[in-house]
Amino acid sequence: MAYSELNETQDLVARYQIEPYRSGPEKLRQVAVSFSGSPRQHSRDPDKILLIVDPFSQQGFIYEFRTADVVYAEELPSIAMGDGSTASMVRLWVRKGVTGLKIVPFQVEDTAHQLAGLF
Repeated sequence: MAYSELNETQDLVARYQIEPYRSGPEKLRQVAVSFSGSPRQHSRDPDKILLIVDPFSQQGFIYEFRTADVVYAEELPSIAMGDGSTASMVRLWVRKGVTGLKIVPFQVEDTAHQLAGLF
């Protein structure tokens, strides 16, 4: 992970950890749901945050949340690959009842001929 990427991740975590969640973990679970991944600043909207669920996976996906919906953030241990690349990880606690996006990238292909034999 490049220095600027590491610095960006630390800035994102610091933004949400303004003060500890004072009501305790049980109260936190009552008002929020946790999501873990590698955080990225949204490139077009500074009021949103992206969370790459498994940054080194071939089958990864991304969550998108409004920053105002994040109740609390915790820094998790970084994950590392054998080649030395690392990704900073966080757990975001997101307010229950809000709308987030789950973004799943896929290759656009015409698969109709492959499915025709199944039906």
